[in-house]
Amino acid sequence: MHIETQAELLKLGRLLETEENSLDFLDGQDLGQLATFRNTVSAFFYAQHQDSYQRLAGISKLVPTGASAKLATSVLGSVLAAGIASELPADRAIKLADKLPDDFLAKLCIHLEPSQSRDLLAAMPDKIVARVAQTLLAMGEHITLARFVAVIKPTALAAITATVNSGEAMVKIALYLEDKSKLNTLLELLSVDQQRATVKAATEHELWPAVLSLNGHVNTSLRGQLGNMVADQGESVLSHLIEVASEQRLWTNLLQAVNAMDNAHQQNIVNLEALRQPAVVESLISTVAEENSWDELLDLLPLMDQAHLSPALDVLTGSQAASLAQALENAHDSKLLGLFGHLPDSAISAMAEAIKGNAASQWQAFAGRNGDAHEIEALKAAIG
Repeated sequence: MHIETQAELLKLGRLLETEENSLDFLDGQDLGQLATFRNTVSAFFYAQHQDSYQRLAGISKLVPTGASAKLATSVLGSVLAAGIASELPADRAIKLADKLPDDFLAKLCIHLEPSQSRDLLAAMPDKIVARVAQTLLAMGEHITLARFVAVIKPTALAAITATVNSGEAMVKIALYLEDKSKLNTLLELLSVDQQRATVKAATEHELWPAVLSLNGHVNTSLRGQLGNMVADQGESVLSHLIEVASEQRLWTNLLQAVNAMDNAHQQNIVNLEALRQPAVVESLISTVAEENSWDELLDLLPLMDQAHLSPALDVLTGSQAASLAQALENAHDSKLLGLFGHLPDSAISAMAEAIKGNAASQWQAFAGRNGDAHEIEALKAAIG
């Protein structure tokens, strides 16, 4: 199961209070549709009790703040208090929050519906948010923290991240983000030491599937910065990363990360021993074909030494030869020229036969566009 699907089903399972893995039958469903369904169910649950929340919120405004806080902790409980808080004016809710114990506020936040309490969360003082966040971190409530990243103030988010010293927690919060566009903001708030801890946690806690999956949501600058940190972890870590990409079909995410690294790190990775294994290379090229991520792959093939390029070309001209038509149609011409110009003499004949048998018309169109390119002279002669 894809790691992001696992995360979404975990969030849905928490909402429905089901047993772990009981929703595995939903594997394969569209992620966006699963999230929409979860949000619809959450809104339905809230609407069922909203009238009661509103009435209790009205009564609460008639009672002194201290008495309301005592009533919440001793009588109402965190579930009911969360619903009432969403119906209170922000200023009243903030005064109450300042009177409530951190552990109670943290439990309340677990049951708070962000879509119903956006104004309240946006108005909450940084010191209260940061204090409650630390309690939630200690409770391992990464899902709850992730739900609020998009709705709290930037200064409150900065106050939280400044105190997070667990790389594992940061990866999990990032994985459970409701809005992945906020991932760049979150990562940019981390210090270099925190970023390194996040990368290290991926190895120590088997979180590489999550890290690779999230890579697709990160901007190029951060992708390169974090990618270089990953590459510095050494060959054993990188070889394991290759295994994860192969098993989870996360090659496109990995290729994007490698393309953002500096050249020295790129060459180290593409020439790892693990990338000479036929099954791994087969997984790589078949995934690229399925996801049409040729540009990401073609940039890196010329960086391979002969021992690594040969297995890749064997797959590309053998079991995956049919995908050459797609590559010739969709990859950028300059990237294909880079590959064809890098072909060793011994590979030209096999490439020519694979193109003639699987992508003749696509080759004609490509050659027509690049008639003066010296990179394809030998291949043109072989194809005839």
